[in-house]
Formats: sequence, structure tokens, C-alpha cells
Amino acid sequence: MASNSVVWASSHKCDFCQGECGPVLYDGATKYGPWAVMCEACWKRHGVRILGPGFGQKYELKGGKYAKTEG
Repeated sequence: MASNSVVWASSHKCDFCQGECGPVLYDGATKYGPWAVMCEACWKRHGVRILGPGFGQKYELKGGKYAKTEG
């Protein structure tokens, strides 16, 4: 992981299914308005499915930490 990487420092549990997010974690807007931490399955089901400023970020598990890869 590069030293300038943005690392996720909060919960790794999905706000919808309450499971661990696994290799991918999304922090983003939902179809319902509020933002949420989501696993990949719940992102596809409940997220707005857009990444970027004002929409959300994607983090991937690398070296034991979630590093931002998109958004």
C-alpha cells in the first residue's frame, strides 16, 4: 500500500446485512438518501452505484487494511 493511500478507519460491518464487508467495502449514498457502509452485495442492492465526490468511495482490503481504490 502506498504511503499516500487513504485508509478506512471505521467499522468493517455492513450497515444493511450486519456482516463483515469482506474484500471490498463501500462508503456511499443509498437509494434511500442517507449514506452507509456496505458490502458489495448490499452496494449493488441499496447503493446509488455511482462512485466519486458526493456519491461514494470503494475500499479494497490490502495488507490487512481497507485502502481507497475508487471514488
